[in-house]
Amino acid sequence: MAPFDVPRSMETFTETQPSAHEVLRVAHEGGPEAGNALARTWISEGIPAAFEKCPAVYDSMRAWLANELGVHAKEIGLTGSARFGSSFTAKKEGRPFGPYSDLDLFVVSEALFSDLCSDFYAWREDYRAGRAKARSKGERRYWPANATEVPQGIKSRGLIDVFRIPSHTRYRTAQRALSTMYALVLKLRATPCAPSPKRASVRCYKDWDSMVGQMALNLVLNAQSMMPRRLASQSGASRDTTVWT
Repeated sequence: MAPFDVPRSMETFTETQPSAHEVLRVAHEGGPEAGNALARTWISEGIPAAFEKCPAVYDSMRAWLANELGVHAKEIGLTGSARFGSSFTAKKEGRPFGPYSDLDLFVVSEALFSDLCSDFYAWREDYRAGRAKARSKGERRYWPANATEVPQGIKSRGLIDVFRIPSHTRYRTAQRALSTMYALVLKLRATPCAPSPKRASVRCYKDWDSMVGQMALNLVLNAQSMMPRRLASQSGASRDTTVWT
């Protein structure tokens, strides 16, 4: 009987709640195979760092979100700095999760994905026909890019970011999701021991393959960008006794 295959970079990786640095190290050394494993288990499962002092709040939050969004609580997850305690993107390198952080949620639901796509294409049709008018500088700035970029994510990656659909009564699923994110922040602020993020956003995936593929890609790309600099920094730090953690 052949044994199970484990990526070499993960053979000694035993952390159930690893730091962002450890996650990047494993993704850097193990590539896509390790990235897929991290996305399947360490990102989509377990208690996020932001809720480690109040795991029951995380469960209650997911149950509430599931009811509001019409999905199952197990289809809802959390990524970003709230998952690992600090950011591992180049733009926010090493920044710890705190009151000025965002809560980056994801939902894996084919039904919700389909409804959001319908909202997006209805908006794009309205926008191109001149029926949808930008109401702010932000909308005037980002709507042209949204109209062309969102379909690429839908078709090639099976994902859609809800914030890229205007909050309007005509696009009811998107409006409900956006209103739910606003209410979520207020509910967390009113809950003892819960994290208090600045804002919350949600991305919806068509299926689990799409979620794992995108998360793994993000991990590997960030690892390729950041880990060489971190390793070089640590090598130089060994001479002046300053060690990055």
